[in-house]
Amino acid sequence: MSLNIFAAAGNLCAPINPHITGTLKGSTGSITNADFSVTPQYTTVSLEMEVQAVSSQDLRQIENINQQADMRSVYVRGAVRALNRPLQIGGDILTFYGSDWLVTQQLEEWGNGEWSKVLVTRQMPSNSTS
Repeated sequence: MSLNIFAAAGNLCAPINPHITGTLKGSTGSITNADFSVTPQYTTVSLEMEVQAVSSQDLRQIENINQQADMRSVYVRGAVRALNRPLQIGGDILTFYGSDWLVTQQLEEWGNGEWSKVLVTRQMPSNSTS
């Protein structure tokens, strides 16, 4: 029998900070266009997450205390990946609060991809109409 830590913790936190529903755009790589520009490719799924302000401990961990970006810590069920160029993985994007948030660092992962705590940074709105 497996203990679902994400659900247990979520139930305890829900009265204070309830889960929200958002979208995960999981990176599946990219394609090179005829003009040699690169277009990232994603698989999109809906999921529940708990969003929190970035703690001072998280800021120390990432050593970006003077960072001027809008960042949040997010707990999600499953494996969510920050960009890792040497391994050619990640670059996942979470969408919530009406914005896209790039996963900039994986802070914790429990179990075999059972749940993750990630640092996300709000992205500028795209000028694209697609």
